[in-house]
Amino acid sequence: MAAGILGIGVTGLNAAQAGIRTTEHNISNINTAGYRRQEVDFSALRPSYAGNAGWIGNGVAMDSVRQRYSQFLDNEVLLDQSRLSRHETYSSYASQVDSLLGKTDSSLMGPINAFFDAANEVANDPAAGSARQVLLSAGKSLAGRVNLQEQSLRQLRDDSNLEISNLATRINNFAGKIATLNDSVTRLEVGSGQPANDLRDQRDQLVGELNKLVNTTTLRDSDGSYNLFIGGGQALVLGNRAYTLSATTDPNNSDLKIPTLNIGGTPLPLDASLITGGELGGVLAQRSEVLMPAMSELNRIAVALGAEVNRIQRGGLQLDAATAGGDFFSSVVQQTSGSSWINASFTGNPLANENYSVVYNSATTDYTVTRLSDSASGNFAAGAEVTFGGTAQGFTIAAGTPAPANTNAWNLNFNNYARGMSMLLTSGDQIAAASATAPTGPGDNRNALALAALRVGSTALNSGNFATAYNSLVGGTAAYTSEAELSRSAYDTLTQQAKAAQQSVSGVNLDEEAVNLIRYQQAYQAAARAISVANTLFSEVLAIGR
Repeated sequence: MAAGILGIGVTGLNAAQAGIRTTEHNISNINTAGYRRQEVDFSALRPSYAGNAGWIGNGVAMDSVRQRYSQFLDNEVLLDQSRLSRHETYSSYASQVDSLLGKTDSSLMGPINAFFDAANEVANDPAAGSARQVLLSAGKSLAGRVNLQEQSLRQLRDDSNLEISNLATRINNFAGKIATLNDSVTRLEVGSGQPANDLRDQRDQLVGELNKLVNTTTLRDSDGSYNLFIGGGQALVLGNRAYTLSATTDPNNSDLKIPTLNIGGTPLPLDASLITGGELGGVLAQRSEVLMPAMSELNRIAVALGAEVNRIQRGGLQLDAATAGGDFFSSVVQQTSGSSWINASFTGNPLANENYSVVYNSATTDYTVTRLSDSASGNFAAGAEVTFGGTAQGFTIAAGTPAPANTNAWNLNFNNYARGMSMLLTSGDQIAAASATAPTGPGDNRNALALAALRVGSTALNSGNFATAYNSLVGGTAAYTSEAELSRSAYDTLTQQAKAAQQSVSGVNLDEEAVNLIRYQQAYQAAARAISVANTLFSEVLAIGR
């Protein structure tokens, strides 16, 4: 009898001690990131049959130490945090582009207006050397501002490539640690039959940090390990094995780096459209939606400016009213055969960042256009948009002055024109202010008027004149930036709410733990008292036999 009573008391002591230790463990880890509150599950030991007396209890058993958590709330935190990280990164990069294009000290609007204001002054007094000098200075400033913006945007593009490489390294680090913990969790749980709570917490914390970098899909195996997938179902972690992510050159654009998984020695480029969360998703999204379109549109505006100003300049005469004007800015159209000319006009489609060769065919009155990067070629009528493989190149060709002759050839220099745009004139006398038609001498301003009229009258850009096109670029960038900031703010709120709901279930509450300490302390004291009573009874029984 005494052994049974003592044994029951011991189970009570052990149970209370386990409760105290678990409570202390909770309190000690209140500031541990990713820690989930733990509780001890108890059950009554199988009773003993005492005949007519029925079943007599044998004390308490500790079944397991379990975590308090909600898988639904955990998933909500992961999803919202991943989206928040995406929009934070997107907003940060997009705001840099928006600031570069929109701020007065870096905007292109000031130099554009200054250039056409100076052209108007030359038209007012074409013989004045000071007005011509101001136009030269304005042209140089305009080309310099285009160069500066292109260089700054290119730096942001290079920064995005570097960031993708850095993120790949960080993702690999987390993936490797998760794979290692998968192995540890599986071995411990298979061996003990009990959940490895603290290791699971560490692993889930790493999964949360990983989702800040890239959105993942998590599948849980029956052995307790995690399998993580990214980019629309590509394996990043399978059990105790982690695959390597790297940044490789985009086969469609050598200037860009894209995330690539190494699966069994085979590189697998990931579809950027399927990476919708985390910092990596933000970098890729802003690059495709904001940065690269901004670079393309800036180059398109620069090409149109250079082509149109050069067209007017070539159609006039210099200060001596006898010498034909040459290119004002670096050439967009370059003659390679013959002495005639063509003009390139631009459509509403994005201008391809490419160079082309053009040959005129007098028999068919069309143009053979060849893309120099891959030798794609086709024949196009005057005014027809050039397309290759169903992809519009963003420009048309028309005859210039003098009209083209058979086999006359030219090069069109669209590739990164904004990067190398420069002013070619070295003297104000070279400005072709006079008309080539019946010039009236140094005071002839008809060509200068045509140059000034490009401010509002140019049809080179379907989106309007140069100022309208640039304002459209700035407005579009600002809209994306504003949308990203609104999304960032919204997901910040959602993430905080999801974390609060998660912590209400999984978080350690010091008040509750203090109550538990008292409860388990009293249980321990009661079990100890029961053992003391059993000991007294046992002593009394022994004393009877003396």
